[in-house]
Amino acid sequence: MPDAFAADAPALWLPARTPTIVVFDHAPPGYADAPAFDLAAWPHVLADRSLSTGRHIVLADPEGPHRIWLRTAMIDRVLAYVITRDAAIDLRIAAMRRLDRRLAGERPMPVPAGFQPSAFQRHRLGLLLDILDAFDTRERGTITTYEIASRLIYRGMTIGHGDDWKTSSQRRRTQRLIEEAFALMEGDYLKLLNPDPAGATKVTRSK
Repeated sequence: MPDAFAADAPALWLPARTPTIVVFDHAPPGYADAPAFDLAAWPHVLADRSLSTGRHIVLADPEGPHRIWLRTAMIDRVLAYVITRDAAIDLRIAAMRRLDRRLAGERPMPVPAGFQPSAFQRHRLGLLLDILDAFDTRERGTITTYEIASRLIYRGMTIGHGDDWKTSSQRRRTQRLIEEAFALMEGDYLKLLNPDPAGATKVTRSK
């Protein structure tokens, strides 16, 4: 639904690519006294879909949504957290603790670093999307590097079209940003769903 507002109709992300998704499955035998997952008690459910892979849920929260993958559709049974031991294990544990805190009735906690782009990264992503929008098609000949620079990156730029522009650092940076924008469109956007454990998404800052 390209015209839907993300807060009202959030996308469902692939759990294998997104360490901030909390994964549940049936608990092993012997944990009958553990509390069950009471979805009906949650104030606002943004998304709840049952697919062949299980049940995918997005829960609203004042500090940011919780994304959940239930590998079983039966939530009336005792459930256990499933945490994959990989390079993003710190983020997976942080997502689990954040949700567990809310399930225990405690106050919302701020979204941990790495769950979403920083203010600078959001600004940069917006710039890359503006660059893509400036091209009428995938062909890059529809607009010049100079036009991209003067319209989007260096508004009010005084460098002319001649040799000064061809040898300038502004031209080199503009070319790097165009390359990064097309790389983002052609698959690098998936890296935004899998931030590194230090809390920065895989978006490189050009100097």
